[in-house]
Amino acid sequence: MYLQIVRANDSPPRVAAGAALGVFLGIFPTFGLGIVLAVFFAWLLRINKAAAFAGSLIMNPLTTPFFWALSAVVGGELIGADKELILEELRSGRIFKALGPAFYGYMLGNLLVSFILAGVAYIATLEILRRYKKV
Repeated sequence: MYLQIVRANDSPPRVAAGAALGVFLGIFPTFGLGIVLAVFFAWLLRINKAAAFAGSLIMNPLTTPFFWALSAVVGGELIGADKELILEELRSGRIFKALGPAFYGYMLGNLLVSFILAGVAYIATLEILRRYKKV
């Protein structure tokens, strides 16, 4: 996948945009539709679909607990909610059923984490491609 992206006959900004879109939709709660949405929006926006697919794989069984915890901590700090409550609501699956402080804290934290990591993915991918293609 890495070689397919690096060797893609596409401009570095379009590949980087695909990676950033994939990372954003991979981290943001899309309830299992992150890959499908990333490829669909990449097609719609005419950016690199392979990079969007690869970027969306950032969220997987190994990284999910990390992103959940990071989103809970960031969101809890931003709205002054209890981070442990947010994590407990996430673990139990109740967070998306009741629109309370845990839900808003998690969503705000997750939105911020998703945007920041998408930006990091864009910059890193762009730099890697520019060095590889010597553009």
